[in-house]
Amino acid sequence: IREKYFLPYFLKQEVVLVLLKCHYCDPVITKKMREQGVKPVKSIDTEKHEFVKDEKGKYFHAECYGYYLLEKKKMSVEEADRKVAERLLITKKEIREQEEKDKFLRWIMDYYDGTLPSYFLKKLKAVREGTYEGLNEPIDYATLLDIYQRMANYLNKIAAKKTFKNTTQRMNYDLAVVVGNYGDYKKYINRLKEESEKANEVQKVMKEQEKVNHIVKNKKEDHSFSLTDVIDELLL
Repeated sequence: IREKYFLPYFLKQEVVLVLLKCHYCDPVITKKMREQGVKPVKSIDTEKHEFVKDEKGKYFHAECYGYYLLEKKKMSVEEADRKVAERLLITKKEIREQEEKDKFLRWIMDYYDGTLPSYFLKKLKAVREGTYEGLNEPIDYATLLDIYQRMANYLNKIAAKKTFKNTTQRMNYDLAVVVGNYGDYKKYINRLKEESEKANEVQKVMKEQEKVNHIVKNKKEDHSFSLTDVIDELLL
């Protein structure tokens, strides 16, 4: 049985500029107009313009979306402002998600020196959604990438000792290993955060002590030292 591989469109080429159609200000191009050679207008430059995607998947300049809500949906200014802000947050979250996914899949392709098996992507989708067997919460792509990168050498050592029928089998096996170590990874990251917070607290105490020493030194030099002066200056 031949394995099915496919390369997602976003990985087939480097996209330099992405333009999207604004469903408010860009003109509607009819079938007849297309037959006459009229090309669709796409005025949203995703690198320069603030834009939103609505619930139906249509794109708008953020400002245009506000006008659209006022005119077409008959919203008040306050309602339209809240809706624009809401869709901006959702759109930015979706963009960040796609960027993290793209970065992760590019790393995976480079690490395994190949394309992406459809079965692996199916398993990966389950991990992202939290429905993977033995997993009780979703794992985002940025976290997956971090775990893979930290475990890369370890996964290679395992692969050197095991025999896999093909790359797909190894990819699925490695994914299971990565997911199986997610709990330990979270504990490790939390420990790093705690250590960082403690280090920051120590630095803060040291800076405060340096400040106290400086104040005490200055007060002694002008012969007017008192504890009240030190406290007052620290509170400034």
